[in-house]
Amino acid sequence: MEKIIDIEERIPTLRERRKKRTNQRFTILLAIFGIILLALLYFQSSLSHIGEIKVTGGQLKKAEYYTKHSNIRVGDSLWGFKPKNIEETLQKKDWVESVSVERNWLNTVTIKVKEYDKKAFIKNGGQYNLVLQNGVIYSLDEIPRDLNLPILVGFKEDALLLKMIKQLDKVDQELMTLISQVNAVPTKSNPYAVRLFMNDGFEVRATITTLAEKLRYYPSIISQVKKGEKGVIDLEVGSFYRSYSSEYGKPTSKEEVDDQTTGQ
Repeated sequence: MEKIIDIEERIPTLRERRKKRTNQRFTILLAIFGIILLALLYFQSSLSHIGEIKVTGGQLKKAEYYTKHSNIRVGDSLWGFKPKNIEETLQKKDWVESVSVERNWLNTVTIKVKEYDKKAFIKNGGQYNLVLQNGVIYSLDEIPRDLNLPILVGFKEDALLLKMIKQLDKVDQELMTLISQVNAVPTKSNPYAVRLFMNDGFEVRATITTLAEKLRYYPSIISQVKKGEKGVIDLEVGSFYRSYSSEYGKPTSKEEVDDQTTGQ
């Protein structure tokens, strides 16, 4: 026969459970109130406002330029902007490849800019401008002396210039530092013909479409040249070497070769 439990015996247990539930609810409400209070205090404090804007990666433009065009300012709400909007705005610049915007602890915003690589200078009359990895010509007030880049001459068509830049982008960096100047010398038989004047005194004749591939053999070819001798390396079809004396009919200095070829 089941034992009948008197309701009076259960009352203390029910009271204990009710008390425990009440305490849990109170604790939850207190926690919510505390969070709301902290949030209110945070948004009223300087911690919720931008205290510093850092810009990294920019070289073509100063940090102040990117800060200005980000449309955020020191003192603005740290949560009053969308990073994606700033990224899209700055990436519209022709010379900018990518942008990343981050909120950092406590109240710093970091703008990470990746500009297109600088590949060459281009000469247009007496003006020298930068040519970037994407083919964009970036106007300069003056030539930076710390950039060791080749100078492009005679590239009047945008399509030809872009093909040239794409080839230079494939050239090993060590070889790139050897290229002093590249002249476009198109002919009816070869509209992509170019002449490269190297910092070590050699002249290279090549075709734009195969330049990067053929230029890999340059170190091997010059290593076989008689010490002290300079000349022309023809990479248009195969690879051939001719000394300046045999090519121009007499011993010729690099400066004289430059004058003859640029004047054509």
